[in-house]
Amino acid sequence: MTEAQTWIYMLKKTRGQTLSLLNKLSDCDWDAEYFIDDKKVNTIRWIAAHLAVSANFLLLHTTGGDRLKLPWARAYGLGGQGLPKEEAPNLNEILAALAEIQDRAETHLQSFTETEFDAPTTTGTNFGGEDSVRAIVAHHIRHENSHAGQLGLICKALGKPTI
Repeated sequence: MTEAQTWIYMLKKTRGQTLSLLNKLSDCDWDAEYFIDDKKVNTIRWIAAHLAVSANFLLLHTTGGDRLKLPWARAYGLGGQGLPKEEAPNLNEILAALAEIQDRAETHLQSFTETEFDAPTTTGTNFGGEDSVRAIVAHHIRHENSHAGQLGLICKALGKPTI
């Protein structure tokens, strides 16, 4: 496999895990609040919308790709508090955005060479002391997996199997 194919494989595996957990939670209240030691955990809707916004920014915008216009991006980006339920994107909108962004990212990254993965991001985004497309793709995978862990924890709290 080329480096691009390896990253795309990892992106697909990561998204597959996220979608599996979201599917297990599809019949739940996506706005229910959960607490651990009196500390509020992100809601299902916030996590799902945040993953779409983050993938759009990290995998497309910072790598020179064509990002998707998400009218709710600011509310679910880094530090965003989400939107009131009546203004928030619904499950189908979020899942459609996740699918479109994933497709765009795979198409965009599939022909990248090692030199292109070494290149700095279009935004100067630096994670762990490295500003490169490679570092941003790796960060995206770690980031999405962290939020998948939150979804898994919510599944456990609701008695839903995660395996």
